[in-house]
Amino acid sequence: MAQNTVFHQVIKVIPRTIFSGWVRHADADRGVRTLDTWTWFGALLFGQLTGHDSIRAIERVFAQNDAAMNRLGFGPIRRSTLADANAARSLDVLEQTYEYVLARAAAVAPKTTGFRFKGDIFAMDSTTIELCLGLCPWARFHHGKGAAKLHTAIDIAGDLPQFAVITDGRAHDITVAREISLGFKPGDTVLIDRGYVDYDWLSSLNENKVSFVTRTKANCRFKVLECRKTDRTRGFMADQIISLSSLRGARYKGTLRRISYREPDTGKWLVFLTNNFELATSTICALYKARWKVELFFKTLKQNLKIKKFLGTSVNAVKSQVLVALIAYLLVQLLRLSNGSSISIPDAMAVIGCMLLMKEPLARILGELPRTTRHPPPLQLTFPL
Repeated sequence: MAQNTVFHQVIKVIPRTIFSGWVRHADADRGVRTLDTWTWFGALLFGQLTGHDSIRAIERVFAQNDAAMNRLGFGPIRRSTLADANAARSLDVLEQTYEYVLARAAAVAPKTTGFRFKGDIFAMDSTTIELCLGLCPWARFHHGKGAAKLHTAIDIAGDLPQFAVITDGRAHDITVAREISLGFKPGDTVLIDRGYVDYDWLSSLNENKVSFVTRTKANCRFKVLECRKTDRTRGFMADQIISLSSLRGARYKGTLRRISYREPDTGKWLVFLTNNFELATSTICALYKARWKVELFFKTLKQNLKIKKFLGTSVNAVKSQVLVALIAYLLVQLLRLSNGSSISIPDAMAVIGCMLLMKEPLARILGELPRTTRHPPPLQLTFPL
């Protein structure tokens, strides 16, 4: 039996029958004559995995009437048709595809967080995606610049983005957080930076029994109710139970825990705020350090997928490309986990992108490299006497 291409093995994770059901439910192919939603999605996914950010390059590949592409159900593509689809095609199918692949990846992702307490841990943050304001007037940011924002939360056990909210650059993080935090369950822990410090919102998390760890703002006013013992030789300078004394702080119902930590190597002083009174001081500090995983996710997304140069300038075109980039990330993560691969996500994206149209099994290209002798024995020449 002939081996399928790497692209075939990647996209078959999403069953065509299920995808067609989403298309029918959303009526996404209504009035479509040449470029159906399946081919549109395949073209965007191909561009993300290969690193092509040009409609002309994608058109060249899909216009060749290749047998491998035909077997996948993809038809030919023209530049104008693809541009029109990016501008006007419904995003409902892409959102359902994202949720489907996320569920598949979560089923095989590791469940251990590295900490000794129960409950899921999420690192929540947003990243700014720069856009040309002249081409995207809807994306007004500040100082005459344009930008969009991607808001998400990473499950630190499996490095999976749990949701994706795409807004213009002016949307404040806390405004989006109020809408999406309803998905957190009692017992979950949310790691956030100072941009999310809104005492009304933090109080609602506390009432829903969701733990949070963040850093205090410089103007935080409080009253110390209790001081706990700490090991200052390890940098844990204070562990206090406090009540907020400012007008805004009065919106938080209850007490908080304030932890001061000085890094022994750099001398940098960090002050954390949490509603978890049970965990050790060192665990709270380690939790906030784990928030860096969401920064690594954004770095991987921007460096290895195409969310810097877009195939269209409309809101719909930008959102569709970011959604497909997230789907591509989840597909690669799912394939890594399913094949038990130990290589990093950026390396997996690179090797899949380079070999996308080659006929190689994924288990081989994501597996361990063959062992080679670093220093082969010298060649010995013999001469007749």
